[in-house]
Formats: sequence, C-alpha cells, structure tokens
Amino acid sequence: MADNEYQFRSPATVKTTNRVNTGTRPQPGPWKGSVRIANIVAAGETLPVPCQGTQFYFRTLTAQIKCRPNRGAFSDFNQGEGLNLDEQDSFSLLEIKNEQTFPVVFEIHVGFQGFIDNKLILADTLYPNVVYPTYSTPSSAASVAINDLSGQAFTDINGNQWYALNRIAIIVCNTDTGVTLLLQRASSVVANGPAIAAIQPTFSLNYPASGNYKLHLGGANINAIVSEIYRAIPKNP
Repeated sequence: MADNEYQFRSPATVKTTNRVNTGTRPQPGPWKGSVRIANIVAAGETLPVPCQGTQFYFRTLTAQIKCRPNRGAFSDFNQGEGLNLDEQDSFSLLEIKNEQTFPVVFEIHVGFQGFIDNKLILADTLYPNVVYPTYSTPSSAASVAINDLSGQAFTDINGNQWYALNRIAIIVCNTDTGVTLLLQRASSVVANGPAIAAIQPTFSLNYPASGNYKLHLGGANINAIVSEIYRAIPKNP
C-alpha cells in the first residue's frame, strides 16, 4: 500500500463501533415500563396475574400471602417486600396464593427497571379514608346489617370503586326524635337484644371498631343514616 493511501474499512468490520461515526442514530431498544395492579385474593384461592417484568413489590397487603413468578416457587411476602430477578429470569405471569381464612387485598408494582420507593408513607394520603353508604335513606328498611367490608371491594356514594383495607369507624346518625337505637350483635332480630352502644334520638355515634353489627327495631323501619369509614385503595380502572 502506498504511503499516501489508506485502507477503508466499513463500519460493519470495525469492532469498536464507538470510534466510528456511521452517520446513523442508534436505535433504542423496546420500551419496558411498569404497572400498578390492585385486586383481592379470596380465602384459600390462587389468583393468576398476567404481567411482564423482572421485579415486583407489594406496596399494600392486608395480610401475608404467597407469590411466585411463572417459572419460580412460592414464597411468603408481607407488605413492603418483593423480588428482583435477573433479565434471563423475567416472568410473564405472577401467581398470588392466599392461605388465610379471609380475603386479602393487595397492590403490587411490577416492572423491568429498578424502581425507587424511598418516600415517607403518610397513611392519610396513600390510603385515604373513604365513606361507604351502609344505609343512606332513613326509614327505608326494618333492619340494617353493618358488615365489615375489610378485604372486599365497595362503591362509595359517588360511584367510585375501592378496595377496603380496614374499617376506621361506624357512624350512626339517629334522625328519629323519639326512638333510641341499639348497636347490636349481627344476628339480632329484636329491638332490645345484646348491644354494644346506644344512640339517643337526634344524636350520632362514631364507633371506631371492626366486626359485624346490626340495627333492628323488631318490625318498624329504622329512621337513621348509617355510614362506615374505611382505609382503602382505588380499584384498578
């Protein structure tokens, strides 16, 4: 080769492509994002959750559950726990098993990239207090069942859908001017059965408790408004 000549090599033959300006812009790989999934697993059931990723993290759990990627084994998880897998072990399905005797609400973050969650969790913002209209029309029924909806889906008075984490309080507003109401055990069918609280005429009761209860007058319609407040997360669209 002459001194004033040089040998041209195409970019395809150059091993260190960072030293060659090919004149073309590098093409990005396929986008891999993350998703939030919220749902309920019934007692004793296993819920398949189709999703793709290498990482998952339980932002919310109302009780311990078991989970496995489609190519893995079941492991126990509590709120705030998850799994970070290598790229070759990416999954397209998660199976979430509930071995409890009650439903479990979960919210899971799934994705490929590492995600950061170093925030200070403020319960009132992450899990807002949401009102369930247990009995919204006075004098419309002879008994009112106040069943704890923790671990279940519900719809608020404005039509928004939620997953209940746990009950904050029961609110009974006695709109009658002459009848005292008793907050009774759930199986009561009379007006004066075993009770845990009394609501005087035109007074209200804010009772911060979980569990099932009932209002019953032995036949007459109940002139009251009953609501329940739950810590909740929004249901998936």
